[in-house]
Amino acid sequence: MTRAPAALEQWHDSGATIEVTVRGVTRRVFVRVSGSGPTLLLLHGFPASSFEWAAIEPALAQRHTVVAVDFLGYGATEKPPGHRYSVFEQADLVEALLAELRLAEPTLVAYDYGAIVATELLARAVPLTRCVFLNGGLSARLYRPRPMQRLTLAPGIGRLLALALTERLFIRTWGEVFSPAHPLDPTVAAQHYRALRAGTRERDIHRRLLRYIPERAANRERLETALATTEVPLSFLWGMRDPVSGAAIATELRRSRPGIDLVEYAEVGHCPHLEIPDRVAADIAVRVSPSQS
Repeated sequence: MTRAPAALEQWHDSGATIEVTVRGVTRRVFVRVSGSGPTLLLLHGFPASSFEWAAIEPALAQRHTVVAVDFLGYGATEKPPGHRYSVFEQADLVEALLAELRLAEPTLVAYDYGAIVATELLARAVPLTRCVFLNGGLSARLYRPRPMQRLTLAPGIGRLLALALTERLFIRTWGEVFSPAHPLDPTVAAQHYRALRAGTRERDIHRRLLRYIPERAANRERLETALATTEVPLSFLWGMRDPVSGAAIATELRRSRPGIDLVEYAEVGHCPHLEIPDRVAADIAVRVSPSQS
């Protein structure tokens, strides 16, 4: 069994803020490093931060150096006022981090937003040992953003909705993508809300970060070609009750990639590592053992 996940404050206290240069600008980036062994780099999703890995990190750190990072605009990483966030800039950040920490050929574990960043890293042919994907919008055609996300991106009303995002609404809307069998813990969700709001006075940061949805669609050919043609070994751990990027994407992956390493979690929603952390930690560990590299 994995240990109980750390509280947000404990998570941040056991990490550090480092400076890396991204597109000519020095950025303060939160990084947490634990364990020893081959490197696992964990790339988180929207609307959370590296803290979403807290429940599986202890198990993974038993045999690996686990590096968890907050993307720009998330968690304890810098949130520049008025910034126009981009998944391509986040990929630049990851490359800068790999250079700064001297991490050679890590294995990526990438979920949701992080899965899009990981796909861009594949497109750039960044040296990687393996990439393990959890639920993410790997197919623009089959990806289904939630109605509230679409409305939040709309001109005019979108900013008003973003400004009205209370903790209670955040928990309710995020909880809709969890499965009935494994509902979102409101106490944990409240900590993620605090992480989203930390370090910024911009009440619409939620909307700014959502720009990844049209950006992903506009770059569909580049990203999906990279996923289809990469020589990096890929694995997929998939919650099938996910209304955003669930069964339809898993079915397409299996159709288009004969012999694919795909684990289907029948009664799990959009967030497998939060819903069934022990199972996910075990399934990642099997795939990143030295014998699988």
